[in-house]
Amino acid sequence: MLPYYAHSAPGETAPSANWQPLRDHLKQVAELAKELGVATGVLDLPAAAEAAGWLHDLGKYRESFQWFIRGLPPQGSKQHKEAGAAWAAQKGNLPMALAILGHHVGMPDPDEAKSAVRGGDGMGVVKEIETVAIGECAELKSLDIPKRGDTTAESEVFTRLLLSCLVDADWTDTGEHEREVRGWPEYPTPPALKPSERLTKLLAFIDQRAEITRGKNSVLAVIRQQILDACLTKAECPPGLFTLSVPTGGGKTLSGLAFALKHAERHGLRRVIYVAPYISILDQNADVIRTALGVTANDLTVFEHQSLAEPQGPQLADEKQTSAAARRAENWDAPVVVTTNVQFFESLFSNKPGRCRKLHNIARCVVILDECQTLPPDLVKPTCQMLKQLTSVLGCTVVLCTATQPAFDHETLKEHRLDAKEIIPKELDLFAALKRVQVLWPQDTKDSKERLECSEVAKRMTADGQSALCVVNTKKAALDLFAELNNLSQHVYHLSTSMCPAHRLAVLAEVKRRLDAKKRVYVVSTQLIEAGVDIDFPCVFREMAPLESIIQAAGRCNREGLIPNAGGRVVVFRSLDGEKRIPPGWYKMGRDVLESEFLAAGMEPCVEVPADILNYFSRLYWKGDLDPKKVIGLRAGLRFESVAKEYKLISEDTVPVVVATWKQHEQEIERLLDAVRAKSNRANFRALAPFQVNVFRSELPRLPNGMVLPVSEDADLYVWHGIYDPQVGRTSEFQNLIDAV
Repeated sequence: MLPYYAHSAPGETAPSANWQPLRDHLKQVAELAKELGVATGVLDLPAAAEAAGWLHDLGKYRESFQWFIRGLPPQGSKQHKEAGAAWAAQKGNLPMALAILGHHVGMPDPDEAKSAVRGGDGMGVVKEIETVAIGECAELKSLDIPKRGDTTAESEVFTRLLLSCLVDADWTDTGEHEREVRGWPEYPTPPALKPSERLTKLLAFIDQRAEITRGKNSVLAVIRQQILDACLTKAECPPGLFTLSVPTGGGKTLSGLAFALKHAERHGLRRVIYVAPYISILDQNADVIRTALGVTANDLTVFEHQSLAEPQGPQLADEKQTSAAARRAENWDAPVVVTTNVQFFESLFSNKPGRCRKLHNIARCVVILDECQTLPPDLVKPTCQMLKQLTSVLGCTVVLCTATQPAFDHETLKEHRLDAKEIIPKELDLFAALKRVQVLWPQDTKDSKERLECSEVAKRMTADGQSALCVVNTKKAALDLFAELNNLSQHVYHLSTSMCPAHRLAVLAEVKRRLDAKKRVYVVSTQLIEAGVDIDFPCVFREMAPLESIIQAAGRCNREGLIPNAGGRVVVFRSLDGEKRIPPGWYKMGRDVLESEFLAAGMEPCVEVPADILNYFSRLYWKGDLDPKKVIGLRAGLRFESVAKEYKLISEDTVPVVVATWKQHEQEIERLLDAVRAKSNRANFRALAPFQVNVFRSELPRLPNGMVLPVSEDADLYVWHGIYDPQVGRTSEFQNLIDAV
């Protein structure tokens, strides 16, 4: 009888002391998976995770796999996950069977799972190997595998947690075996959260910033202190759902972090996860959080995870077990995680092991959802269902943080509506206290609506000689207005996602420098500047849009309250080509609700009145289906693959491209590309992230040959060789190649 092994050793064709015995692997994965389950505090998870650990590679006891691992001629199938799944299925435990089936390539839908369990690699293998497996692993006889065949949303999230514990334990043990064989150093242990110690540093940092604010605007300094005090007071409340409704400029990022740290200390929660809607906000706030906590970019305390730094393709598989950075990206094993909506929510709804691996580390954490109004309305119902489960099943505290709270308690959500506690006391009346702007709506007549040509918008922006920002709905509109402004004035800047992050940050830094120096500057931007970007103009123009977008744009006006008597000016206008360029779907629907149910009815909503904002969202949510893809029903049926396919925050697939033709940084970018070609790891990919833009995958075939080329054969990363304009970024010689949005 052959000795049974789980893993061979690199470069060795015959078993040796470096090969990992199968029993050792199963035992170690079972013990670690149980330990991870215990840390979540979720009832029944530790026992289930331990059992799944023993079963996950059970099929490796078949002789055909042992021939395969030795590199001998094939003697049958090498598949091995199906046997453990079949063992669990025999006991009537569907979640365990699905988790075991999914620990390599992802959890399937139940019909596919049943076929796999009943097939030749499933039940038949169990009978073949049962005697030898129990002979080596007596623990299999006494495994706690309760019957669990219910298909509910609660069972679904339990299955996700089970997969998470199993995958993390399996990949950790596999990586540790390879590390020992190769003689690599041990992975660095992430520091503990130490919330009390970090809160002390944070409060000292906030106080330093407050001194600067007091010198400019003592009223704003007092209000920010009131917000901070409210957060620290409410942190004593039991874990659950909270809202933090603070107008733009109220310092909600740092006050929210103070709430999270004190709340974690009070209730023994494990980490803080800060979630931002866009990479532009993530970059900015990650730096602020590091500075506030007194750590550097290389410190393990704060882990920043966003898509542009993620390598794709076959090279990633080799890195999963060999890179500490890869491991943290997979399992979020850090005290403070800073990530995007896409990473956070699509992981919660994913069926893939790489993304699901982190879920057990989300349990018993404080999750801050910044600018939560940016979540797509057509995903509101399944998102609210999952947020409730984060608190009820995973023991999290979730903070919905924004100046424009959406109606997540809308009656159409039924049992999934969120009942959250507001952190800010009503008596503070923050929106009135922080009123800093006057909103000027379009000047309509009884018979017609005012619509402005692009040239007229540019004239109005430059008419009084004040610096001004204009936010428009599409990239095409931004390019047109940018051209018109350049005909009228100097010091005109453009911002859109056609520009890479480093380019946008450089433009913002220059714009802020001019504003601080009281020098005139004009900026035209797409919506990317609206949420969370710390910039302060005396006047903001905003193309007609959903109310929440107009309010966010207004947050870039008189942000520091330096113009007295709410003297900031926000001008809302309709463009002549607005109907052609308005983004479709809920964005257009929000614009239409504002136009037809407010402005046309003679009601100009007040951006500083929360009741008006709630009224707008309540009306908007009646206009469409908050779960058109029926994700909630798919979840109840444990259809994991279908759920992952349907829950997408970004509807069209994009690919990152590196802008090799940005002349100002051409040599630096080429040096970084050479590093990726030499070694496709996360560190090298991350260094390229500031120089990437996303391109719709569907756009690639329309581009001329040679404009976009892969960086190398084994990396799913492309290089842009077309025009990269030093002012507007990625563009094309052909007008029809410019993105519509």
